[in-house]
Amino acid sequence: VVTDPTKRSSAQVSPVEKAKMRLEIALASLEEVLKEKVAIAPETDDLSKDLDTAKQKIADLQMKNLTIATRLDKAIDKMKVITGD
Repeated sequence: VVTDPTKRSSAQVSPVEKAKMRLEIALASLEEVLKEKVAIAPETDDLSKDLDTAKQKIADLQMKNLTIATRLDKAIDKMKVITGD
């Protein structure tokens, strides 16, 4: 007959057994957290790829913005020369 040590009264449980039970509970909790993290990992990979794509798009848009701003500045300067301002 296997007895569950958690069912015994606290007077019958030695300090070592109490520590062992606490350790087992802590390990079970840790295992659950790890299972959740592993389940989330594929989502993290997808998010990381999405973030990299977004960063590349931002860099591309910044370059286009700089090009357009430069061209507009040149056009404004030409207009100032033409109008005498």
